[in-house]
Amino acid sequence: MSRRLAPSDCYRHYARRSRANASRPCGTHRRDVSVLTVTRYSHILAQFFLVLVTVGSLFAQEDAFTEAQRYHLGIDRPRDARKAEKLYKEAISRNPASTDARYNLAHLYLVQRRYDLAARTYRDVLKRNPEDSDAYNNLGTVYERQGKVKSATKLYLRATKTRQPVPAAYYNLARLYFEAGEDERARAAIEKAVALEPENEAFIKLHSKVLGDLARLSGTTIGLVVGGLTVTLVGGGVILNKGKYLS
Repeated sequence: MSRRLAPSDCYRHYARRSRANASRPCGTHRRDVSVLTVTRYSHILAQFFLVLVTVGSLFAQEDAFTEAQRYHLGIDRPRDARKAEKLYKEAISRNPASTDARYNLAHLYLVQRRYDLAARTYRDVLKRNPEDSDAYNNLGTVYERQGKVKSATKLYLRATKTRQPVPAAYYNLARLYFEAGEDERARAAIEKAVALEPENEAFIKLHSKVLGDLARLSGTTIGLVVGGLTVTLVGGGVILNKGKYLS
């Protein structure tokens, strides 16, 4: 039985409040470790969101995949990227059909800024599982870090079209739309992210900022509901600091 590890703080890198100072993407670790949705370990890259996948109990089996995660995450082992990489590759050689080992290996490359290898490995995951929302989101994060914003946008959008889209993908889309001045599209995307994670502080901040800009443009008062609480934004807006960053 597999389980996901809690995502790390992928939203923390949400940019300071101007389009000129763009936030970084939110990726997702999976299955045990972005927004960066860069979390199998959150562009964020939030910078991202990355979620690491664990098969079976993390401590139940001494197989290559389990050991790789221990070195990757520093669980009962010192963090050691080289050992983790070697063990993930060993796990893949033992089980060529595994997407989880490939996903985690791609995340390892991502955090090491080995973007070409990360992109290649995420694409390999997607060949085997075209419905992997985390992988689309994190591949988008890789491209965004490489300055390929159009490609990143397409991948974030593709991540939202899967059967189980990750909230980080909507956040990353909203962030890029907002930075491009497409406030209506940004609002539509961030509202979906907030609906999925109503207490996520980074989502709430971006939501408030987008609505604040729309209010300034229209000169109207905007009422919204965030996390079950009604907030009225007038002019510059009010940010509801509900919830806290993941840790």
